Amino acid sequence: MRPIETILIYVVIPIVVLLLLFALTAVRKPGGKAARYRVGDDWPHEPLWWIGNPKGTGLPEPTVDAVGRPTTRTARGGARGTW
Repeated sequence: MRPIETILIYVVIPIVVLLLLFALTAVRKPGGKAARYRVGDDWPHEPLWWIGNPKGTGLPEPTVDAVGRPTTRTARGGARGTW
C-alpha cells in the first residue's frame, strides 16, 4: 500500500466524516427552533398534576389517563408490582 493511500484512508476520510457530522449537528435551520418557556411567562397549556398516591388523596380515581384512553389497573405497585 502506498503512503498516499494510507494517508487518504486513515486521515482524510475520518476528517471528512467528522466534518460532515459537525456540519449536520452544528448548522441551525432558520426558524427551526421552537419557542422556549421562560420563568415568569404565561403557561399556555392545561394544568396537569401528578400524584404519587391517588388513593391517599380521597379523590375519585380517574376514568381516563392523560392521553384520553380508559384506565385499567393491572399491577399493584412497587418496582416489581408485588407490594
